[in-house]
Amino acid sequence: MLSLISDKEVQLELEETSKKYHIAGAWIAAILDPLFAITDYINIPDHFLQILCIRLFVAVVSLSMIFGERKYKFPSFIVIFVPFTLISVQNAYTFFLIENKDIVGHSLNYMALFVGASMFVLWRWVYSVFVIALSLVVSLIFLFANAKLDKKLFLEEGGFLLMIVGFLMIMLIKFRYDLTIKEIKARLALQLANIEIEQQKILVEDKNAKITSSIVYAKKIQNAVLGDIDVIKGYFSDAMVLFKPKDILSGDFYWFYENKRENVRVVVGADCTGHGVPAALMTILGHTFLDEIVVYSKIYEANLILHELDARIIENLNKNTKDDAINDGMDVCVLVFIDDKILFSAAKNTLYIVSNNFNTSVRGSKFPVGSNQYDDKFFEQHEIDAQKGDKLYIFSDGFHDQFGGTRDSKFLSSRFRQLLTETAIMPMEQQKQALDKAFEDWRGTTKQTDDVLVIGITV
Repeated sequence: MLSLISDKEVQLELEETSKKYHIAGAWIAAILDPLFAITDYINIPDHFLQILCIRLFVAVVSLSMIFGERKYKFPSFIVIFVPFTLISVQNAYTFFLIENKDIVGHSLNYMALFVGASMFVLWRWVYSVFVIALSLVVSLIFLFANAKLDKKLFLEEGGFLLMIVGFLMIMLIKFRYDLTIKEIKARLALQLANIEIEQQKILVEDKNAKITSSIVYAKKIQNAVLGDIDVIKGYFSDAMVLFKPKDILSGDFYWFYENKRENVRVVVGADCTGHGVPAALMTILGHTFLDEIVVYSKIYEANLILHELDARIIENLNKNTKDDAINDGMDVCVLVFIDDKILFSAAKNTLYIVSNNFNTSVRGSKFPVGSNQYDDKFFEQHEIDAQKGDKLYIFSDGFHDQFGGTRDSKFLSSRFRQLLTETAIMPMEQQKQALDKAFEDWRGTTKQTDDVLVIGITV
């Protein structure tokens, strides 16, 4: 960032920073220099009017510099440079007029001028060197022109110390100038960085808005593909679906089908690898393949549905890839209601059955649907012995993997199973609301861990 800052920008900022000090110094010179004529009246009364005229001249010049800067807009360090140089020459000339007894007092006045300059002046070191060199030369000229002064006494009573203070003035002004320049460069660099950050922020926010808008629209497409969540209620005496995507798009999906002529109803709950956009693409793929397998090919065996789904996902994800195999897939539960039978098959998922306040479970296969890293996949089919009024539940792992509670731990499958048992006495819609509340109460302020899908069916 520092390389992007021009010298002109730095000098403009320096001018803004130093102007108030230089103008203040010029006002001090214009006001105090004539007032010090009182000390001249006391110390060198014979030359009082002569020195007073010089001091008034310095005051007039100082005021001219102050008002001239406003009109002509020249650099403010000139406003202090001219009075400071004139007062230095004035003090040097005074060495021609004083006596030995006045050396200490006059040297202290000279030192006060240098100390004051160190406090008020911000300019390049060459100007300080010029003033000090001029002061030294002029002082020596008037010092040796004054026959009344003891030159050795001058050095002992203040001359040597005066030179040291002059040198220190140069160093102090240079140090303050360099420090101010560094501070200005750092401030300008920070301003540039903030501007760039703000521009990047606006760019990112604009891109995020566009991406979010696209994802929201994609959500509408996904919802259209998945269909109405309440369709399942028309297939059974009582049913519900709790569907809570982690992000806008979901990696969990449901799929329902009914063929009244053949007395078949199929319910699928699936959890695709990951979540968000990649998983949402898998939901569309899974939904399309289930239409082909069940609706068009009329495959109604739960395990065969999984075998077909597995084969199609592997084939389609890898047919255009050579070296980079895609092993994404999904965990799936399939329930088939055909005539008086209930068939169940699952890929890495479980079926819970609640009957008379007792629950049992039927575990699915250890293999996922998709992913060709497994050999000899096998999806077992179970015929479920359920009575009228029993509750069947298929679900993804999003609910029981949710972090929260007082210890920020997982909800766990054991607690989830117990919750289903306790709420199973409710009508499905009320149970859905109870499950949703339990989930949100557990989650609290913790971010949702994964997509959530729970499908409940009353036999």
